[in-house]
Amino acid sequence: MSDPLIAIRALVLAVIFAAAGCQSTPAPDAGEPEAVETGPDASADSLLDAAADAPEGRRARLYLQAAEQLLAEGDPASAGAALAQVDVERLRDRQSARYLLALGRVALAEERLEDARAALLAVDPALLPRPLDAARATAELLVAEGRPQAAAAHLMAVEPPDDPGAQQRHNDLIWHYLGQVPPFEVIALGAQGAGTAAGWWRLKAQMLTSLTLTEQRERLEAWRRTHPGHPAAMQPPSALAVLDAPPPPVRRVALLLPLSGPLSRAGQSVRDGFLATYLSHRSQVSFDVRIYDTAAEPVPVLYERALVDGADVLIGPLDKDAVVQLNALEPDLPVLALNYLDDGQPAANVLQLGLAIEDEALTLERWLDDEQADRVLALYNAEDWSRRAVRALSDARDEPLTVQMLENIRTVTESVGVAMHVAASQDRHQALQDLLGQELEFLPRARHDVDAIVALVTPLEASALVPALRFHFAGNVPVYATSQTVRGADRERLRELNGFRVSELPWLTREEPTFTELDAAFGLRDSPFVGLYALGVDAFRLADRAALIIAGHFTELLGSTGELEFTPNGRIQRRLARAVIAGGRLVPRAAVTGR
Repeated sequence: MSDPLIAIRALVLAVIFAAAGCQSTPAPDAGEPEAVETGPDASADSLLDAAADAPEGRRARLYLQAAEQLLAEGDPASAGAALAQVDVERLRDRQSARYLLALGRVALAEERLEDARAALLAVDPALLPRPLDAARATAELLVAEGRPQAAAAHLMAVEPPDDPGAQQRHNDLIWHYLGQVPPFEVIALGAQGAGTAAGWWRLKAQMLTSLTLTEQRERLEAWRRTHPGHPAAMQPPSALAVLDAPPPPVRRVALLLPLSGPLSRAGQSVRDGFLATYLSHRSQVSFDVRIYDTAAEPVPVLYERALVDGADVLIGPLDKDAVVQLNALEPDLPVLALNYLDDGQPAANVLQLGLAIEDEALTLERWLDDEQADRVLALYNAEDWSRRAVRALSDARDEPLTVQMLENIRTVTESVGVAMHVAASQDRHQALQDLLGQELEFLPRARHDVDAIVALVTPLEASALVPALRFHFAGNVPVYATSQTVRGADRERLRELNGFRVSELPWLTREEPTFTELDAAFGLRDSPFVGLYALGVDAFRLADRAALIIAGHFTELLGSTGELEFTPNGRIQRRLARAVIAGGRLVPRAAVTGR
């Protein structure tokens, strides 16, 4: 071991041990045996009992072994207490490496990330019984720091183990961390470079962007042919096993949609998005489609009819009350409902995907967090979607959210002035004039403690908001908005909102092939129903995967309505694309910042 490594370890140990109150004792006898004398299956309690009465050198090793066992049992607090009893000067190099690793894992479990990093940096993996343990702990630290991309890359750079079981676990862990990286970042990384890491990113990108299960299998085989020596080709992640041994194919899909009545236009848009995609990709699926009008007959009747007709998967309903009714029937076959059950309501075999404004609010919150905007002002109007969005934004934030309602388009300037404390500045000026009895020169000032503004408003209100912000000295504060602020706005109005950061459908920011096809047929670009067409496309995307998603075989896909994350409760979370308005159009955020 080199002198610099010894120095680093000594420094880290000195700092951490001082904090833990460790005391120095004489070095152990050079002839003392290295091996721990207690069996590997010993319980933590028996190890602690043995350590209490053991000679000094053996005591340190027993406390270390007890701490490792407690960590394995998921008790980091007790593990930390055991480590505090270890006399580190009684440890040899290999034991010191294990000690540092355990110390780092305890700090990580207790969210003391700086301490965890210091300990893990001092570990020499070559001295560990299982060198990969250090890499995995470091990857866990990187995820805790909000850097899953770095965690995956760190594991990719490690020499894979020779043992097939260990390599399987290693590849599964890489795949798990790849699943935590936003799909658009995965796609960008998959388009860069060569080598093992690039192969991982390309494989994940291919799996994320496949429209059907058949396309996913074909892409996996094509990737294997071009990457024959890749670790994931020789030992595929367990999550991909379902593609090698797929379940029985879906033969019939039942669409339950409102095709008459007040929701008919919405239902028809979903239907058209589904069927147009189905017809253009029919060779990749094995099912036919039956359509049922939920506005014409009760949902329980349609459910029974779909079963008699041989449906393997149900898509719909679209109306929330109808989704509740269908869920109450405890359906035996997989269901992809196009609306959401209430939080906490159990769902059996029912996935839920919709166009909830809350997903957009959470997209903006992640964006604000990434850009370290802690002091945020939210402006909202009286519409239901806006109230729900501001509530979701407030619930998701760790920092307090300042809110201001825009009650009337004619009073936007006044409302912004109140929110920016300009009115309070003017009141103080007037009070001072009254006190002194004379006119005073005065330049009103807006508050300077706002990092960002979230505008949960309509396009018309946004057009009034821009000059109001300038008037109140807030023209340089970045503004974030949902798709409701830009959807349907013409290019001239978008020019007025230049610089706005917007959450929007991936469809509209990157114009994927399915959008181009449907736009040519239905004129989607200016349609208020564009999101519903995208919902129909995603319903098709998930139709032959629904059973596999319910079984937990998939965790995420890149959809037309957003980055789709599949949660254990059946609710599909959407993360929308990030775009910035520039030159009267939406530009993907990455194209503006290079991030």
